[in-house]
Amino acid sequence: MSALTPTSSPLNTPDVPSETLEAEIARLKRNIAEMHESQQSDRPAKRPTSTASLGRGVRRMVSLYQNIATIVSEADRRAFVDEDDSDDDLIAAGNDEETAEIKRNRDRTFGAFEELLKTVPGFKAKLDVLSAETLNEYYSMLMRGANDARSDDISTLKKSVAVWVNKLPFTQPALNPEDRSNRGLQHDTTGKLICPIEFNWDDLEVRAKLRAAAEGFDISSSFYVRCLYKGGRGDPEDVEHGFLRGSLLVKAFSVIFTSPSSANRVADDCTNENEAPTDANGNNISSKATKSSVATKLKLEAVTPRTIAYAAVMLHFSLTDAPFWKVTYNNFNYEHFYNFIVDFFEDVDGVEAQKRVKSLLKWWNKQVFPGHAAAVANSRLSAKKLRAQRARREV
Repeated sequence: MSALTPTSSPLNTPDVPSETLEAEIARLKRNIAEMHESQQSDRPAKRPTSTASLGRGVRRMVSLYQNIATIVSEADRRAFVDEDDSDDDLIAAGNDEETAEIKRNRDRTFGAFEELLKTVPGFKAKLDVLSAETLNEYYSMLMRGANDARSDDISTLKKSVAVWVNKLPFTQPALNPEDRSNRGLQHDTTGKLICPIEFNWDDLEVRAKLRAAAEGFDISSSFYVRCLYKGGRGDPEDVEHGFLRGSLLVKAFSVIFTSPSSANRVADDCTNENEAPTDANGNNISSKATKSSVATKLKLEAVTPRTIAYAAVMLHFSLTDAPFWKVTYNNFNYEHFYNFIVDFFEDVDGVEAQKRVKSLLKWWNKQVFPGHAAAVANSRLSAKKLRAQRARREV
């Protein structure tokens, strides 16, 4: 038979009943599906995520400064002491303020451990089975990824911050996106943004004293810096008002966790601080995590105190003229700054203060994860309605 001669098939035979034709078509479809399945199985298996890649969320979501070994050590310490005796060793620490500080440091570190378990897949299992030597190698690889991610964020924000600040009124000279050398106190715009609200930057005499680090004019004396405030303005007598609601901070968070394009959609300080920004048609224009964003990869669906603190440090550092990453620059200690913002959310006394913190986190979620925030709200409303109706029927 010639190679061009069609093979025998019911499809090539005239006057075949329709049932036979349908059966033959179904058989051919199954054959095609099986061939496709076979081709899929022949493809090389997807490479497992490297340990370094798994660590890229550690600095961003767990702790900006502590290493993993230190974090795990605090969890181990708690596991081997009775709950009632866990702080007995603090009695010798000195006064109440020192004792409270040590305890808070421990609680913050243990909070980092809890975040670590959520951030790094399979971390708890590794702790249970790996030897001490292998664990140290594992920690080292995770920290390599963590520090690489931090470096990437510093590089990205160096450019992004320049673009945002250059759009602000009276920014002269324009910032160089590739270099931080003309930023910091020497530049009128960036100087104002990193200036604490306790000082009137618009007063030229005050500005000169801040630049000269005159006595009583220490730029590092307060963490209530203008770049974190809505509109860049804060009240020293009411430091919480507008704090951590600044549009530059939301933009920085968005660039790091959602996408650069989402940061561009963040409005410059919403008119209503309890609502997400909208366009002329009332449509939400806040950040939204893209399919390949950091937030998506880390399964981050809502802001956390540590992610806000991380973004705040990255923003402030990007406004300075620091030549490279430092823990302290111009006497401003970034580790203390980071811990302060984490504690702002996690170490809260008083019912009203807790309500304000909860409200602030709710506001943040509307800015950067509006879809998830709406879904959670709708779910709660539905559950509330169901409980109410069931309760009425119980009467």
